[in-house]
Amino acid sequence: MYRIVIEREDDVYMASTIGKRVSEEYGLTKSQQTKLVVSIMELTRNIVFYAGKGELFIKPIPSYGIEIIAVDQGPGIPNLDQVLNNLVPSKTGLGLGLSGVKRLMDEFEITTTIHLGTKVRAVKWFNEGKAKYK
Repeated sequence: MYRIVIEREDDVYMASTIGKRVSEEYGLTKSQQTKLVVSIMELTRNIVFYAGKGELFIKPIPSYGIEIIAVDQGPGIPNLDQVLNNLVPSKTGLGLGLSGVKRLMDEFEITTTIHLGTKVRAVKWFNEGKAKYK
């Protein structure tokens, strides 16, 4: 498992680089790699822009997929339903926001508490027969 502290834009690129390397090692297709890396960039940019500091965890799960978890102790998301239904435009990242991450990944869970922070868990599944399981 990889743990990356997210505080600056440089950390966004570090996290996406690690995500790309892990996705290549585990045999994700180029399309899957792109979806994973874009999701990592969106989540980590959200941390920098909205929370100021947080962490990203990248965890390969053998025979299953690659899990990413983004955690912060920021302000939380008061209008989560609107954000997830793309009714609030993204101010950061590639304009996809959390709704984009939800669409790009195969699993998506989010918990948020006002004044306490947000946790996002997402998984990109391996394609059967194509992934190199470790």
